[in-house]
Amino acid sequence: ASAGTDVTMSVCVGAFTLAKTGLLDGKSATTHHSAYKRFADQFPKVRLVRGVRFVDDGNLATAGGLTCGSDLAMHIVERYFGRKLAEDTAYYLEYQSAGWKDPGSNVIYARPAKS
Repeated sequence: ASAGTDVTMSVCVGAFTLAKTGLLDGKSATTHHSAYKRFADQFPKVRLVRGVRFVDDGNLATAGGLTCGSDLAMHIVERYFGRKLAEDTAYYLEYQSAGWKDPGSNVIYARPAKS
């Protein structure tokens, strides 16, 4: 189905599903921070990006944990309709995260988890 879409998105460990199909081979992607090692081990052809809220790689986009998925959705609104409409949408939804404006704001998760 992805071949006929403008963008296919996954949230959290949904990136595993996209990667299993081969769609992410040669592309950048992210997943939930607790699954980084497992994802990297299972899918060496995917460029795993750690410490980001989402990755937009053309027609495929992946998000980290659940709230990162909301940021990716807002990013996609901005992609198609512009920053002003995305900000208006966020306001209307009472969505106060700014992670969609700065996907690199998850840098704390780029480091291995503390025991």
